[in-house]
Amino acid sequence: MATSSLILQSYFKTVSNGKKDKQSYNKKVKEFLKTNRGADFLTPLNHYISILEDTEQAMLPFMTAEKKKQVLRDLQVALLLLMTQKRHELQHQKTENVTTYNAHIKNCCQLIDAIQYEEERKARKMKLAPDHGYATDGYPVQYLGLSWGQWFAGMMVDWADRKTKTIKEVMGAVNEKRLYWVWGSSLLKTTLDLMPADIFNVEQAKQAIRTPDPYTGYMSWILYYFRFALNLSLLLKHTISGPWMSKEEKKTPWTERFLTQWDQRKFTLLNDSLWATANMVCFFWLTGKGVLGTWGDLLTLVLLVFDISMAVWDFEEQKTRHNKEMLDYETNIKKLKEQINKPKEDTQSQEDYDRMLIEYKIQLLALEKAQTQCKKDWDYQKISLINNITYAAGLMLAFALLTTPFLPIAGPAALALVVTGAVLCFALTVIYNAVRGGIEIYKAKQSASEVQEDCANKIALFLKNDPPLDDNEKRLLFLEIKKLKAETSYQEQMVVLQTMHLIRSILFEALLPAVIFASFVFLPIGAGFGILGAVLALTLASHFIINAAFKPEKEKLGEFNEQEFEVFCKDPEHWDPKAAKSQTFFSSSTKQPEAQLPQAEKIEEQNEEDLSISFLFDESDEYKSQPQ
Repeated sequence: MATSSLILQSYFKTVSNGKKDKQSYNKKVKEFLKTNRGADFLTPLNHYISILEDTEQAMLPFMTAEKKKQVLRDLQVALLLLMTQKRHELQHQKTENVTTYNAHIKNCCQLIDAIQYEEERKARKMKLAPDHGYATDGYPVQYLGLSWGQWFAGMMVDWADRKTKTIKEVMGAVNEKRLYWVWGSSLLKTTLDLMPADIFNVEQAKQAIRTPDPYTGYMSWILYYFRFALNLSLLLKHTISGPWMSKEEKKTPWTERFLTQWDQRKFTLLNDSLWATANMVCFFWLTGKGVLGTWGDLLTLVLLVFDISMAVWDFEEQKTRHNKEMLDYETNIKKLKEQINKPKEDTQSQEDYDRMLIEYKIQLLALEKAQTQCKKDWDYQKISLINNITYAAGLMLAFALLTTPFLPIAGPAALALVVTGAVLCFALTVIYNAVRGGIEIYKAKQSASEVQEDCANKIALFLKNDPPLDDNEKRLLFLEIKKLKAETSYQEQMVVLQTMHLIRSILFEALLPAVIFASFVFLPIGAGFGILGAVLALTLASHFIINAAFKPEKEKLGEFNEQEFEVFCKDPEHWDPKAAKSQTFFSSSTKQPEAQLPQAEKIEEQNEEDLSISFLFDESDEYKSQPQ
């Protein structure tokens, strides 16, 4: 099912009837999974997780009723999608993300309670409960000890839950380094073969460069076969019925289970099975400089063409999926606009019509935001996919020049082609890795630019004051601007961090062959290994040094700061939250003067009007065992 349809279904399943709604989310999750088998909940979920992260409790007291309604509906959808994705993964024995989902669910429940508590309290004419925040699902007082025990147990088994994902990540990283060494060592071997044997320590260098060949040769097919076996076993595990399956998964037809798993793993399975077999054949039999070696080069060239076809296939599949998503967005947005413009029916009450109209507008706004995010995500993904195709095509042409299996060329021309091919294979690998890192920097820069533009628009709205803003609207704008400035600063620091890592990576990958060449050609073997070890240690240490020096942390809004707000109101365009924070570092923690106590108490009361009785009386036990 398309993303926009999943979003609309989520809003439909979480719609409130305007009364004290006691929603059973577990039941809704089961229904949602049953009617959307094989659906990709992660795409809409990622969008709503970003909404959840942008919503902070300090903003809620200053929101209008309409804004609270919109935020509440978004959070209810986020909660449904979180619980659905969590249950879906648990049904398929995928547990590495459960801790993250639990944290998001806990935060989402607290925010929903915070929005609903004020209305519930006023409806029951209750006084503000000072400890209401400690009687929710996020703070279960009566189960406090159990919650800490569950948290500790979760920490103990968290690593075990990530074992499959961790194995894949490690294998992928090791294989990337192996591929880099394949082309780097080819360049070194080609260069050393051009040098006279009696110059410095050329023979020693040749032997040193060829020392890792048996190990990398075995790795070339063992890694691929191991990863292929891992993915194949997971595919069969979720296809063939057995005691390892959950009851819900067994209810799904085996063909549907197979197609779902195949769609997730087909590129990895095809790539690993073919490359593992080809590398093993080339390592044991099709090797050397004779006819067998030529056939090995030809087989490798065929598989490089296969890589191009796989990259193009992936691009076209993702493009088709994106176009289908956008068409579905347009269709659903058009339907919502028609519903909004539809006149009230005679049999429909004005209250029901107004409530329905508000709900449709909320859904329309949500779809438009999700559509915009979908377009941006595709732009980034398209750059990455094009980079994959370009690298695959360039590597195939460069390898053809390196091996020249079909060209009857001899002498200087053949030598020039071999050198050109070796240089291109290595250079394309370094450039490809650099472009991948550059894409992440581009994303962070674009995010910082968008947040900065949004911040400027809100400052302009604050200064324009047309129509006039009341005190709560000004305070909400102040908090939004403060959060946007913090986000801008975070993204800018991420750009610096990623740029430093990219520079480090490019320098290491580009200069390592030169360091190896100089170490083994111009120095004794012992000194050469010593220098190489020092360079590798420095490269590893620089990774941790860069993280320690440049890795930023996201800032939370915290409680409303009256002094910061007053400074902001004097000059919004030049207000700097960091400067304001440093100026009020000591004064913010002191007690307010007597003249300011009523306002401070009012803000505190507004901040505490945050709980939902509906969740307190919810019969669902989904959250009763969440860790602290």
